[in-house]
Amino acid sequence: MSTTNTQSLNKFHEAKDNKFKAQLKKVYQAFKEKPMTMKEADVYTGVMRENICRYVDMLLDQERIAIRKKRKCSITGYPYVNEYTGDPSLFPKSNQLKMF
Repeated sequence: MSTTNTQSLNKFHEAKDNKFKAQLKKVYQAFKEKPMTMKEADVYTGVMRENICRYVDMLLDQERIAIRKKRKCSITGYPYVNEYTGDPSLFPKSNQLKMF
């Protein structure tokens, strides 16, 4: 592969990475502002729900967001969806006893 093609691919991946980071930041900020479902975050941020699903998985693994409760989605009307929050004061309290 020529140097020009390699540089072109690097710029493509860099631009894609920047878009990913911007969307992730936008979604995280939305969950910090108010609790919402993935579909509500889609409408609120303009980021596709499919991407939000990926970001939610990452943010849950990093413990930056939490599932607050299950409720009816205001957009789809589906009755049992997770409501996510990025506000630590709204994170559910654990019933797990601390060992140490």
